[in-house]
Amino acid sequence: MQLNKNFDKYDMKAAIRSFSNQIQNGFDIMNSWENKNKYKNIESILILGMGGSAIGGDLTKVLVQDYCTISITINRNYTIPKWVNSKTLILACSYSGNTEETLSAFEICLKNQFHIIICTTGGKLLKIANEYNIDYIKIPSGYQPRAALGLSFSVIILLFSKFKFIPNHLINNLYNTISSLNKFSSEFCDLNNSAARIAKVIYNTIPIIYGSDDLTWIIALRLKGQLAENAKILSFHYNFPEQNHNEIEGWNNNNLFKKYSIIWIYDQDIHINIKKRMDITSQMLGSKIEQIKIKQTGSNKYERLLKLIHYADWISYYTAYYNNTDPTPVKKIEELKLQLK
Repeated sequence: MQLNKNFDKYDMKAAIRSFSNQIQNGFDIMNSWENKNKYKNIESILILGMGGSAIGGDLTKVLVQDYCTISITINRNYTIPKWVNSKTLILACSYSGNTEETLSAFEICLKNQFHIIICTTGGKLLKIANEYNIDYIKIPSGYQPRAALGLSFSVIILLFSKFKFIPNHLINNLYNTISSLNKFSSEFCDLNNSAARIAKVIYNTIPIIYGSDDLTWIIALRLKGQLAENAKILSFHYNFPEQNHNEIEGWNNNNLFKKYSIIWIYDQDIHINIKKRMDITSQMLGSKIEQIKIKQTGSNKYERLLKLIHYADWISYYTAYYNNTDPTPVKKIEELKLQLK
């Protein structure tokens, strides 16, 4: 079935489709990137960012968590934690270079003369980088920040590799996903695909998205954000096993089951007991609510998780389609920015 393209006036489809190309661009950028400043005795990493710029840090953290011995914290705030010091590497990530919260936290780091590297397309951050001789990674403009995830996470993970924070085989795993992701993306060109079928089920519901705290939480977070920004619908996410210690009881006295849907996000490497908890919880809820289980195959964890991330984007795109909503404009975000000014 052919897709009516009139709803997508700014071609979000092409932006989503470019995910694998963005990762390749990340390699191209970082292959020639060299740091001017020295970064010695780094014991922690703080990634400053909001929205689409912050989730690149989240995704990197999940992908390297089994190998990186340096703690990684994502900072979505105007301020920074008190533990940040001269042995902390600050990555200030803002696609526009003008994100208010990121600039505020960045200025604190600058004042304290912490180690800083900037990742941006331009704006105030790039201007300050040039003024203060701060290392920066300049990435291509032209995307919505949320649609530049392939760029934002790939340059961070490649930076980690340059600084020997992670082993080289992780970069090989990442590079090897490019061709498989490109092939995978070609499956979603029309309505005859599984992401569109899921979208048709959830578009007029409030999705509850469940992932695992050890792995697939990043997919749940991404899908929630993309359903909000692309499809303009509310959804909620939570992680296992914590769900079993509180939220599970919230499914008792609830008369709104028909308004909800549940999306379960699995991977073969989630902890066996977490998988067991998710399976049992799903069975307990039974036929009260529409339930969808999502997983992907791949030769390694990188391929599977990046396919899941990409799949989440396609689900949000087709949910926008079934709601007859242009996925690109974010009018309430822009209105809020104007009022803040």
